[in-house]
Amino acid sequence: MNLLHIKQLLNIGENIDKIGFGLSLVSIVSSIYTYTVDENLGIFIGLWASAIMIGSKRIHDWVNE
Repeated sequence: MNLLHIKQLLNIGENIDKIGFGLSLVSIVSSIYTYTVDENLGIFIGLWASAIMIGSKRIHDWVNE
């Protein structure tokens, strides 16, 4: 990877929606695993996926006006 590519990846203002999408996928996968151990905690973790996606999209729109 060259330096320009690294700078583009680190531009959080433009990539916050992609980062939020990745974090919401991690939340869903971890909630499925946690659900097998503790049902209530798994549901609680899974509820954060939509909040992360909506919040990251709102931040992306706000930064890139």
